[in-house]
Amino acid sequence: MNCQPPHLDAPFGLFPVSILKPLKGAENGIKENIRSFFDLDYPHFELLFSIAENSDPAKHLVRELIQQYPHVKAKLIVGQIEAGPNPKVNNLIKSYEAASHDLILISDSNIRVEANYLKRLVAHLDNGVGVITAIVAGRNAETFGGKLESTYLNTFYARWMVLAARFGNPCVVGKSMLFSRKTAERFGGIKTLARYLAEDYMTGVAMLRLGLRVIIMSDPVPQFIGSYPMRDFWSRHLRWGRIRKSQAELAFAIEPLFGCFVSGIAGSWATSQLFDCSWAPVLFLHLVFWCINDLILQMRIGKELSLSAPLMWLTRETLSFPMWLHIALGKTVMWRGRKLVLQPGGLLDPKWGQADA
Repeated sequence: MNCQPPHLDAPFGLFPVSILKPLKGAENGIKENIRSFFDLDYPHFELLFSIAENSDPAKHLVRELIQQYPHVKAKLIVGQIEAGPNPKVNNLIKSYEAASHDLILISDSNIRVEANYLKRLVAHLDNGVGVITAIVAGRNAETFGGKLESTYLNTFYARWMVLAARFGNPCVVGKSMLFSRKTAERFGGIKTLARYLAEDYMTGVAMLRLGLRVIIMSDPVPQFIGSYPMRDFWSRHLRWGRIRKSQAELAFAIEPLFGCFVSGIAGSWATSQLFDCSWAPVLFLHLVFWCINDLILQMRIGKELSLSAPLMWLTRETLSFPMWLHIALGKTVMWRGRKLVLQPGGLLDPKWGQADA
């Protein structure tokens, strides 16, 4: 990671950006996350914050920061438009329609960036590019659940996001998603994405169908984790897993085969049969080699590695199969206080969910 973007010498003044920040609640670290966008070093940008309800506690944080940064064009938009079951898209529609610029950047509330982030992101714009996204780097984890979350992001998801892109199936993540509004209107704009749970992934699918490329920027985007309960870790990855299952059932079905334990057990057993040796040392070496590679990946992406990192890695790998099983046994998810029912292809049930998760 941290390769040089292709067009860092671009005339950035010609590419003003509207940054859309959908908010819900005032989670740990949100004020500094938002502040990092006010501190961006970029010629022309605007910040559009959106909340679904006037009672949302994030309202006061945003207004305070708007007052502290009078030189930054920023606005808080209250209220949502019910275009479908996806609450995030509903929350975004008003700010999307109010945006002043053609270039739209959708960024979640838990992203905390450096001042040069927008320049390095826009530097990937080129002919034939539909959307630019980024690998998410989990950082500043404080609790057990938070460290598991960071390990998951910096190993499993980072690895598979790169591999999927190499095999022609790039994934878009809504943590950082830059695209042209004029281009998005060719598939109906973001309102059409309200039918899907993974509106970010479907944005990438739509761009590919238009014959455009999906680009992963050269830098990972830092996600501030902080104090993160174990139940939130499980709930999030249950949701992401059921999205994967709804989008690609076969790939999900064989997913455990690509984990370190299942592949290690199969490989060590095969080795013991072929060479008439004990399987245990082979499995041990396999796990050590896998762990070392993942620890190196964590250092490259997360820029931090605690003494507990090997234990967190082992815990994550041990939990991977029970989590996969839990994902496989249902099709509902909890998101932003709503129970949603997933249908094949990532569509959300218009009834918005009745079954138990």
